[in-house]
Amino acid sequence: MARLSLVLALAIISGAAAFTAAPKSSARLAPVSAEMSPSIPFLLKPKYAEGMVGDVGFDPLGLAENFDIKWLREAEIKHGRTCMLACLGYVVQEFYQLPGEAYSNPSPLAAVDQVGPSVMLQIVFGMGFVEYGLNKGKMSTLNMFEDGRAPGDFGFDPMGLMKEGDPDQYALKEITHGRLAMLAISGMIQQSFLTGAGVFGHS
Repeated sequence: MARLSLVLALAIISGAAAFTAAPKSSARLAPVSAEMSPSIPFLLKPKYAEGMVGDVGFDPLGLAENFDIKWLREAEIKHGRTCMLACLGYVVQEFYQLPGEAYSNPSPLAAVDQVGPSVMLQIVFGMGFVEYGLNKGKMSTLNMFEDGRAPGDFGFDPMGLMKEGDPDQYALKEITHGRLAMLAISGMIQQSFLTGAGVFGHS
């Protein structure tokens, strides 16, 4: 009898508890006002200012919170341009080589080893010299854009493409192709590491 009374009492208490208000959770009541990134929906939208051509809200590491966004865009454009040329050179190396035994290897990665470090250092220092000259010695985030120059704009447009139509159209094409080229050359190099040959099998 005592056991039956205890069971009935517990049933009444649990039934009454169903109609009482649940404890409020601050996390549950927090307003969902944070905007999510359009490119990575499970991450918050980056805090940098919008308006740049090709901006899709992709900054998973939060780099724009610690570095100047113009400096980052300049780096992205330059890497994209370099990788577009690298993709072209990676394929051309398999079919056409410069005269001389040192440049005769059709496999791109093996060709780098064959020419040795001195040639590669010449390229690195040569491009560093060009970089310094293009920026007139202003290489830091503090002074690189103090003259109002847009990231990636060095006044090089021999075909006059930017004078026709919307300049953003060509800027968007360049940044899109540059991003694709960065992924493409990474895949080409990885393939060569795995196969020991070039993209088309030359070794």
